[in-house]
Amino acid sequence: MARPLLYELLLFLIPFALYALWLAMKRINPMERRAWRNAPLLWLLLGALVTTGIGLGLVGHFGGAPAGSVYVPAHLENGKLVEPTMQ
Repeated sequence: MARPLLYELLLFLIPFALYALWLAMKRINPMERRAWRNAPLLWLLLGALVTTGIGLGLVGHFGGAPAGSVYVPAHLENGKLVEPTMQ
């Protein structure tokens, strides 16, 4: 469960990382507070929401099991635990 949240967090942080890279290319230390004082935070947040939304859309479209598949929950076979599958 933590992996999908980590993916979305990384997608959210992409615009901020790009802005920090831009600051570094302009020879401004991105670790200083004054470098972020005049940052375009509204645009960075909007970009973060867009990248997160695109990521969620792609996972929703391409992720998961095929349509019509049946979920087989975890069960015991011959004393061994069989992982859940989609058939």
